[in-house]
Amino acid sequence: MDADKKYVVVPWDFSKESENSLEHALQLAKVMGNGITLLYLVHKKKSFFREEKGITTEAENEVKAKIKKRAEELSKEHNLDVRTIVKQGDVLKMTVEELKATNANLVVMPFHHKFGTKKMEGGDFIKLMKAAIVPFIVVKHPPRHRYYKELVVPINHDRKYKETLAWIIYLAHYYRCNVNIIKPYITDDFMKKDMANNIYFTKKMLDKQNIVYGIKTAKKKKPFKSEIFRFTELIDADIIVMMAKQYDRWIDNDDKLKLDSPIMVVPPRSDLIKYGAFG
Repeated sequence: MDADKKYVVVPWDFSKESENSLEHALQLAKVMGNGITLLYLVHKKKSFFREEKGITTEAENEVKAKIKKRAEELSKEHNLDVRTIVKQGDVLKMTVEELKATNANLVVMPFHHKFGTKKMEGGDFIKLMKAAIVPFIVVKHPPRHRYYKELVVPINHDRKYKETLAWIIYLAHYYRCNVNIIKPYITDDFMKKDMANNIYFTKKMLDKQNIVYGIKTAKKKKPFKSEIFRFTELIDADIIVMMAKQYDRWIDNDDKLKLDSPIMVVPPRSDLIKYGAFG
């Protein structure tokens, strides 16, 4: 594997949901010059309370042959480097290891948070993403458009929001898309001050990168979460970009959520600010 080559990783289980994730991954890989990695992991772990037995060697070989065939089809059809990984073990641990080994810069996965035979439950997904230190794009449907045109970015008074801005610039750079920032209606004077600082910094960095953007304030009497999704549908946006703590609070494991746009979940990563992301 080329040490400098980046890969968009798709957790794979041959389902319609993983095919939807793959469509988004293909869009991203083509625009950014990345490869694709199809990652099939079988949870196999012993604990004091129970044992996950995994699958037989024969079944594993069948999976490897099937996923290899799919990768060859994709490589031929899209002229991309498509790799496959099939392994058994502790899915949480293996995922972090394989994302680093495959030089991943994005993971695109279904909203049900399933890696092969293991569904992430409770806080597992957030823990995984923070450990992997790459953004996860969570999807329910195929892409709305042939390429991303409109990004929606919830902004608040949190000072760590600036880490999210690096990924916003990253996407906008490749797609030449519009950035639509939405902020909550705030009355607290201290929060207003921090929000003003975030807005100032955002405008400064986006102007520096010649990125087209707009800033909207959510309605006073409406929950900010509902305003984000209403605004996203109103402008037919392609993706929402938010911090991990926002995703954890608003969305994680909400199976009833009507989510037509994918969400890029950004892990805490202050080095992007320190080392050149805003240079």
